[in-house]
Amino acid sequence: MTGKVRALVMLLAVASLLFATLTLAARTQPISNLLGVVVAAGSPYAPFAALAGLILAALSRRTLLAIVAVLVLTATAAIQIPRYKFTRPSVSRFADVRVLSSNLRKGAAVPAPFVALAEENADVVAVSELTPEAVEGLSHAGIREAFPYSLLIPAPGAGGIGLWSRYPLDGVSPGNHRHFAIAAARLRIPSVHLEPLVASVHVFSPVASRRDTVDGWEISIADAKSVLDDFAAVADQAAVIIAGDFNSTPDMHQFRDLLTEGYLDAADQTGAGFIPTFPADSWLPPALEIDHILTRGATATSLSAVTVPGSDHRALLTTVRVPSVPQPSNEE
Repeated sequence: MTGKVRALVMLLAVASLLFATLTLAARTQPISNLLGVVVAAGSPYAPFAALAGLILAALSRRTLLAIVAVLVLTATAAIQIPRYKFTRPSVSRFADVRVLSSNLRKGAAVPAPFVALAEENADVVAVSELTPEAVEGLSHAGIREAFPYSLLIPAPGAGGIGLWSRYPLDGVSPGNHRHFAIAAARLRIPSVHLEPLVASVHVFSPVASRRDTVDGWEISIADAKSVLDDFAAVADQAAVIIAGDFNSTPDMHQFRDLLTEGYLDAADQTGAGFIPTFPADSWLPPALEIDHILTRGATATSLSAVTVPGSDHRALLTTVRVPSVPQPSNEE
């Protein structure tokens, strides 16, 4: 290897390690600008960047750089690997609730295959970007036959939100929070004494349009945090299931702030790890993990992402084990 080639390899190693290091730094602070959004979104790829940096450092024969690469690789891997550990359910009396969560891309999702997907795999359907036309199309495709109960708040463009259910729904007010879309209800399951609280949410995007800016996203996810905290207090020992498009990845500080008051990400509970859902409308595979299902007082036992024709998001399918009776307290 010539001196020029070795120098180029070293520069590539430095660039790879710099990116990986920036992702570590981005996790420690709340996201406040577009650069933070981009770097945090790239965090799942940081271990691969660090590994590339290590290989390139070794090829360029830079011992100190290789040592730094080992440290960065260890740190980035330590963040991502624990997401692949399965959490075993601890409840003894329970019911399984199957949830389908999908962004309908401003109502463009094709109704018939979506309804078929829901009928086969779900008890509750949570949707965002629900337009009046989408409600009509899904109704014609038969969604009301399989899911006779609903709480729908359609709107033009990306502002609509809704829930369909096989079980009766009792609407729950989220309060006066106007900076994100939400539909929430209690789920009346015959075998479950503690009625689960379910919600479909859509947090504003930090990049999608003039309205959706990083500042707007910060306000939107802060509102979501407030509502989730309120739901935790209202639900008490009953399960809470929050599904939707959070426009946030697990490596964003504000998203991790949601995982307090007992909330857990289904991807972490099931050991599914990195489940990218966006964009899903090109020949490239989805790269960003911005759709999530959160649970509280319950355990997700499975999670997968599936293609929805017409949508630019993959939908999430999960089974959530909810307690049917109050659980014994761990307190003395």
